[in-house]
Amino acid sequence: MSSAKPVTNKILSADSSANEVLAKNIRHLMHVRNIDSQSLSKKTGIALTTINGLRRGYGNPTLSTITELANFFNVTIGNLTEKEISILDKNMTKIYEIPLIELDEAENFTNKSIKFKDKKIITTELDNSINCGNGFCIEIKNNSMAPFFSKKTIFVVIEEGKIHDGDMVLVKFGNNIPCFRIVYLEGDSYFFKAITEKNEKNILKPNEFKIIGIVIKAIQTITER
Repeated sequence: MSSAKPVTNKILSADSSANEVLAKNIRHLMHVRNIDSQSLSKKTGIALTTINGLRRGYGNPTLSTITELANFFNVTIGNLTEKEISILDKNMTKIYEIPLIELDEAENFTNKSIKFKDKKIITTELDNSINCGNGFCIEIKNNSMAPFFSKKTIFVVIEEGKIHDGDMVLVKFGNNIPCFRIVYLEGDSYFFKAITEKNEKNILKPNEFKIIGIVIKAIQTITER
């Protein structure tokens, strides 16, 4: 009489070569997103020891862990565990040159009411499906968004694109200077949360606001010309 096999939610065996594929993909995606292990742990709820183990090719991750990582990096579970994403990405990205402007110039830049000349140019790699024709970059001048984003982080912002729940956006409230916020959607209502640990539960539903653009990338190392 055969005994029933135990039910498990592990998707990789401890000695599987797929662990190395997963490790390479996690390291690559963390590099592309410019995120460290501690920040990834905080954003996904996955234990720091688990993330560090997976990066090194150790461990036996659960389906829930793999799903959380796939959702965070916006890739399929199959690609995350079975294919080397760095190879796939070579055919899916393009080098863009995007102007670096000041935070208080963003609205005029998008309105095209001022001609921006002699601006620094940021060279960065993005998905080739993104329309960066009206894109711009803004450098963070302080640590107000730490520990999530440190001083000198560069945000790449595009004007056009569908806004999704949880996106980071550049938004202007009333006559104030634009600022970066996380947006949450509930029906036709927009809610905004500051990107800081101190105001983690402080979510604002403003009466007057204008979303200037959507953040598509945060980078630390830049190339200027």
